Amino acid sequence: MTNEMKELEKYKVVNEFLRQYDWLFVTPLFFQGYELDYFYKLSQQDVCDKSEVTNLIFHKFYQLDWSAAFIEGYCKRCNYIEPFLKSIESSLILTFQRDYEGGIKTLIPIIEGILRKYLNTERDIDNSKVKFFHLKDAFTYLKSDLILEVKRRDSQAYFNEMNEYYEIWFSFVFEFIDKSFYLNTNGNVLTNELNRHSILHEFGLAFEYNLENYIKVYFVLHFLTWIFLQKEKKSMLNEINGFRFFEKAMAYQSIIKYSEKVAYNKHLLLKNYEGYNPQLLRVKLHEKFPKLLPWRMMMKYKISKKYNELLWKYTL
Repeated sequence: MTNEMKELEKYKVVNEFLRQYDWLFVTPLFFQGYELDYFYKLSQQDVCDKSEVTNLIFHKFYQLDWSAAFIEGYCKRCNYIEPFLKSIESSLILTFQRDYEGGIKTLIPIIEGILRKYLNTERDIDNSKVKFFHLKDAFTYLKSDLILEVKRRDSQAYFNEMNEYYEIWFSFVFEFIDKSFYLNTNGNVLTNELNRHSILHEFGLAFEYNLENYIKVYFVLHFLTWIFLQKEKKSMLNEINGFRFFEKAMAYQSIIKYSEKVAYNKHLLLKNYEGYNPQLLRVKLHEKFPKLLPWRMMMKYKISKKYNELLWKYTL
């Protein structure tokens, strides 16, 4: 547990650093190893530009080998998240197509669906009776579940360590949940907060649908995935099938490339609407994609994919 606590101290410093640049928190499934170390060193510098921080997070998001593994390598093994895999995939596809509004508005109900399923199954709260405060309290219930399980099976000394461990981890997400995501809109003035109520009920506030805000919501899904893997005593290792992993990474790559080709047509459709930011479609967000296979194997895969695509199109 000592190593985990040392690593958690780094996350604590990094998350405190990221808050200075309006990035709230990151999860252990998103930043690990050298990435965490890099941000930790960055946090020790006297001066840092927000664009540098943001671009590093965007770069990780566009590492398609990582993105390809997340849903079927991790989410699929969580009982409360597995029913929502197709919808999670749809939100990612929308985001890779730069439809950030669609991606965010798809992902928020997914997160609430996961929480509802947990509340209904383990807290015996009927779906029809789940209220705003229940969804918010679900994070507290999850923390309690994890801590009580440790108390039930382990020594007092280990329980004390794990209690501190979960208190710190949940403090990161509580700040986002309490001050932004589930901030009560009655009596509180909202500006650009990522607030689920103002987004889903179209308050028309100064909130921009962009990649940064999508990833902030995506971090909540990451956190829940990490928590449920622990709660259900599942491995933290990626368990996606090798071919499926490659197939998904290539599909994401194609979607991103085609999306860039139609970006100007999207601009033409959106340009006359209030709140539209043309920069979101103009900027190139990813670097050159890495080669996932040697060229001979890649050619064989492309031929096979083309054949299967034709078969899919013309077979009733």
